[in-house]
Order: sequence, then C-alpha cells, then structure tokens
Amino acid sequence: MADSMEKPFGHEPDAINYRTILTGAGVLAVVVIVIAVGLHLILTRAVIPNHAEIVAQPAEIPPKPRLQAHPQTDLAKFRAEKQTLLSGYAWTNTQHNFARIPIQRAMQIYVQQRAHAAPVSASSSAKPAIPPGIPQ
Repeated sequence: MADSMEKPFGHEPDAINYRTILTGAGVLAVVVIVIAVGLHLILTRAVIPNHAEIVAQPAEIPPKPRLQAHPQTDLAKFRAEKQTLLSGYAWTNTQHNFARIPIQRAMQIYVQQRAHAAPVSASSSAKPAIPPGIPQ
C-alpha cells in the first residue's frame, strides 16, 4: 500500500520551499535598503550643499517657441486684426483682379443672387440648387 501513496512521475511535491521564498525576500529587502542609503548619501553630500549655488545661477533663455507674456492682449490684438479683415475692403492680389469685401456685404450679395434663382418646390424630388462656381 505504500506504493499507492507515491506521486506519479513529474508531479510537484506538496511541501512549500520556504528557504527560497525567504532568501528572495531577504535579497529584495537588502536591495531596497542599499538604494535608500545610496539616495540619502547622494542627496546629503552632492545635491543639498550645492543647492544655493545652483539656484543662484542665471537661468538660460528657453528655446523658441516661448510662452506669451500677456496672452490676453495678444489675443485681443489678433481678434482685432481678424475683425478688420472681415469688415474692410482690400485688394487680395497685386493685379487687382480680386478684392476682399466685408462679410456683411458678401452675405447681402449672396442673398440677392439667391433671391433671383428659381424657387424649388418642396413636393418635387429634384436635387437642391447648387450655387454657381461650386463643383458637382
């Protein structure tokens, strides 16, 4: 009957190997302690004594793009420039072939052009009218 209690070939033993677990935990604890002591020595001997000297050094100018000193005024100036573009007349090329007109006037012209177009009945299944100059 003693043979029936033996484990088959390749089966793992029931016992837990406490020695391996404790050795691994001990090594891990020693590594953590060595790292903590090393960081303490580095901070107390290298960084902290030179901290005042490091802070007193003049800072280098960061590379571009830099942060804006006054973003609200820059944004207001930008919006004012865009508003003058939308509300004023100007030539857009040197040959004077194309001009920029105020947006309100452009909308009025567009409405006048569309008012003369033939109205499309709602009951017809025709495609909606496409403004001239837009590719189909």
